[in-house]
Parts: sequence; structure tokens; C-alpha cells
Amino acid sequence: MTKEQSIAGQRRLNKKQQQFLNNYVHKDMTQTAAAREVGYSNPTVDAVRLLRIPAVQERLEEMRVELESKFGVTVAKSVRDLQNIRDVAFQNGKYGDAIRAEELRLKATGLLVNKTHVKHENVDSMTRDQILDKLGNFMEIAQQRMKDITPIPDNPKKIVKNSEEAEVEVLEQTGSTEATTTQHPEAS
Repeated sequence: MTKEQSIAGQRRLNKKQQQFLNNYVHKDMTQTAAAREVGYSNPTVDAVRLLRIPAVQERLEEMRVELESKFGVTVAKSVRDLQNIRDVAFQNGKYGDAIRAEELRLKATGLLVNKTHVKHENVDSMTRDQILDKLGNFMEIAQQRMKDITPIPDNPKKIVKNSEEAEVEVLEQTGSTEATTTQHPEAS
């Protein structure tokens, strides 16, 4: 891309549109936050409308190409790297790190959109019990949205205690069960 093309791309946008793109691309803001910062009256709707304008789309692509060439970073490379990080973390049993890498990978591809719901409550006029009830309701809503994605290992180990206070380790392998008993000296 030549400097003339870049300047031509900027001329097609008005100042407010270019500021929106600057916020969106360079300040790592969401579409809505970028539109709100520039002063659009209905930032959520206006951001979507802006990104549908062909001149804005062209300029956005130009800005992304500029960043890619400047920093040597591409979405494809970042997504691939995050996938490798996820896989290594998962193999090492670092499930939290694996989940975070997958979350970032999905966000980079646009498959996961971070939605934040802001609810304004005047807690100053609420009693302690009312606040606790509200928090309980929020926790119930959050728990309903959660899914258990804990992986089941191929060779699970279970530790149980028998009646003689000795630890018994049960290993499940190819349908057979081996049991080993380990006596632990009692602490005095």
C-alpha cells in the first residue's frame, strides 16, 4: 500500500469515523466503547452501522495491514500460537491456562464475543439482607450458565481410606483393578 492510497483512504472518512477506527484498532476498545468515546449518540447501533460502510471497512483493513507489516503479527499466526499454548498447557495439566488460551483464540477469531451487562442498582438504599438476596440471585444466574468441562483423564487414580487408616491407591488399567496399600506412620 502506498502513502497516497492511505491518504485517500483517510479522506473518504470524516473525522469522527477515523477517530472511531483509531480507538477500535489502536486503543483495543470494543466497537461500542470506541463509538461511545467519539461521541455517537447510540454507540452500539452506530458502531455496527459504521462497520458496514464500505469506506470504513476499507480503511479498517488498511489499518490492520499497516499493523501486521509494522509488528509482524497476523491473526492467523496469533491463533496458531494460542492453539499451541493451549495444547501444551492441557498436556501439562494446567487446565486454567489452557482455557484462557482457548478463550483468547476464540476472541481473536471473533467466535467469542465478550458481552458485559451493566446493571445499575442503588445499593445505598438497600438493606444488608436485600443486598445478599441480590448477590444470591446473581450467583444462581451465573451457575445456571456454567458448564462442567473438566476433562476425564484416561487413567484416573482414586485414593480412599480403609478401616485401618491405611491409604489404598486404586489404579484402573484396562479393565483390571490393582490395589496397593501404603501404611503411614502416625504423627505423635
